[in-house]
Amino acid sequence: METSQQLQQAFQELKMKRKNGELTEGQYYKELLKLAERLIASLEEENISCEDAKKQIPLIVVFLTEQIDKFAKRGN
Repeated sequence: METSQQLQQAFQELKMKRKNGELTEGQYYKELLKLAERLIASLEEENISCEDAKKQIPLIVVFLTEQIDKFAKRGN
């Protein structure tokens, strides 16, 4: 499991690479998705309380709803 500090560092590095023009929009998008996968893997291993999970569920639901809707609108 990666720590929040490791994930934050990776996120900051990605943002800096994009800002410096080292990544195209498409590359940046794919790298963000890879980072999301890493975060999900760490969150799945986390021992989260029911109360904390309850607070996170609405954010995850909104993200999934929007992404699936946009994916469908792109013809997928």
